[in-house]
Amino acid sequence: MEAQTMDHQTPYYPPIRPFAAAAAMFRLMRNPQDTRQVFLLTEALRGRSMASVLERFRNSPVGACILAEQRSLVTILSDQARLAAMKPGSFGRTYYEFMAEEDLSAQGLVELGADNAISLHRSSQDAQIFGARMRDMHDLYHVLCGYGRDEVGEICVLAFSYPQQKIRSFAVISRGGMYRIARMVSKLGGSGKMVRHAVQEAARHGKQAAWLPGEELESMLEDDLAAVRARLNIPAPTIYRQLITDIRAKTGRPTGPLVLNTH
Repeated sequence: MEAQTMDHQTPYYPPIRPFAAAAAMFRLMRNPQDTRQVFLLTEALRGRSMASVLERFRNSPVGACILAEQRSLVTILSDQARLAAMKPGSFGRTYYEFMAEEDLSAQGLVELGADNAISLHRSSQDAQIFGARMRDMHDLYHVLCGYGRDEVGEICVLAFSYPQQKIRSFAVISRGGMYRIARMVSKLGGSGKMVRHAVQEAARHGKQAAWLPGEELESMLEDDLAAVRARLNIPAPTIYRQLITDIRAKTGRPTGPLVLNTH
């Protein structure tokens, strides 16, 4: 009998591992800066969740082109000289400034994912390209949506991303993080309810916006950021901005990194 070989487009769906997911979520809530736990939680809950979104991507004009070219978004986002040379106020220049201010690199998430996104390595070629693109879009979402890298901003980006990408861990983290941060803000004398409203606003914006996985965001990098946001129907995160202003007033940190006291 002829030996069977796996076609490079054969789908692979890892089993859902609830105990591993719970452990990763517990560690993440104890240390929100431990980004590795996000990858582990995503792995544990992945299952078949990517299937329908990948199919939609395949059937979109932009997605079909990206898959055919095997295009790498991280390669484009790693060209810092090109991004830095773009005009002030452009999408690409703002992304460059955001990454520089936060001391981040486009390769950072790649390195984290290399060890922790195990099931993606066993997936079809299309799934690997698509999964890598979704990973590399995360910091672009921060810039497009106007969310910082503070704890509230991170869970708001995930709340925005869930309607777009249907990654289960995003819903779990944004919901769990919302309640955790609401309690912390309340202890500071702020409004825990406003935290919930900010996350809910982010989720609404994610539902209302254009479907970003099907957009060629790299072709918009030289465009004015405000124009890109309008084109993609991404409104300003007004509740989030007011919340951050209030938290800064309560903590006495009008500028600089905003770290909530978790103790």
